[in-house]
Amino acid sequence: MIEEKDLNELREGQLTGVTIGVGSMVLTFSNGSQILIQCPFERINGSDLQHGHGERLGSSTLLFDVLNHRVSSAEFDSESVLTISFDNALRIRILPEVNGFESYVVTTNFGQCPVMVC
Repeated sequence: MIEEKDLNELREGQLTGVTIGVGSMVLTFSNGSQILIQCPFERINGSDLQHGHGERLGSSTLLFDVLNHRVSSAEFDSESVLTISFDNALRIRILPEVNGFESYVVTTNFGQCPVMVC
């Protein structure tokens, strides 16, 4: 379960990299935090909404506009959706799949927080 201390770690970072692997993407932050994504996500720019998936390589291009931008807020809601807002007004929402498998994993200095929804 993602806790407030993990969200605070994300809030202190800047997105410095997107690593594309087989079946997942990893977002890397300047403070060493990471988010491994294997599920759907949304990139929101004002009223423009684009959908991606951590398992689709082509979706990585949706994340390029937030590279090298500082996180302005990070929120985790009751449905296990993680929303990260950046200083350039773009937002990324990570939407876990309801399948009982690990959808995404947040790693901070406090450890790993796998998110799965049954």
